[in-house]
Amino acid sequence: METQLRSDRDTGTLQLDSFARTQEKNNLMQNFSLLYRNNQLVSILNHWEKNTAVLSSIKKTGLEPGFYEGLTVHQAELHLNESIYGRERYSQDQLMVLKQNGSYSAFRQPSNRQEALALADYNRRVEQQRTQLLQRVAQNDHIQISDYRVIPLNELTDKTLTKVFPFSEAKAERIAGQLWEGLYKNFVRGIQLTQEQGVQAIGSTLPLLLIAPDHMLIVIRAQSGQMVLLRQNFS
Repeated sequence: METQLRSDRDTGTLQLDSFARTQEKNNLMQNFSLLYRNNQLVSILNHWEKNTAVLSSIKKTGLEPGFYEGLTVHQAELHLNESIYGRERYSQDQLMVLKQNGSYSAFRQPSNRQEALALADYNRRVEQQRTQLLQRVAQNDHIQISDYRVIPLNELTDKTLTKVFPFSEAKAERIAGQLWEGLYKNFVRGIQLTQEQGVQAIGSTLPLLLIAPDHMLIVIRAQSGQMVLLRQNFS
């Protein structure tokens, strides 16, 4: 399972590649990816196929300076007799794109002082944005932030699954699966602010997960600036 970001200076595009392979053919495979630039959603990839063991997906967007993050959930579904077996795996990639004197450059890890300063400045700005976001949530929704562990969605990976959700592996996988299912419904169909009002997901911030022992709050700011607060109970 792999997600890879690539910049093409000649065509002025940023490409997200998502690849999944299983040992046996599945009834259904899906790659669902969220692409963020500077902590804001710029593109969604949703690709599925039936009766396959390999799924390769590509999404392209215009290349601009900024910090890109591609997050993917890879899903496989196998039907045996009357039972359905599903499995999810996660992958991600990050790429910092700079533009100087009309020319683009890209890196994953800084190799010089200029790149290190650019990455440090981005991290500082994102941390400030997240602090302000949590302050608004605490104020508007009367939530005690100190009662929660705050984890950005990009820190949820295969390796950190049971650290983010400190339960058994089976329960942690179930919670993560329900989280991504909720994001899929909200992002592909648009973010529902109220029963009557919805907004597009493009432009929204990377979700922050506020994790308590028995539930989780998902905090997102829409492009319009409106706050979105979703709740998921742990069962």
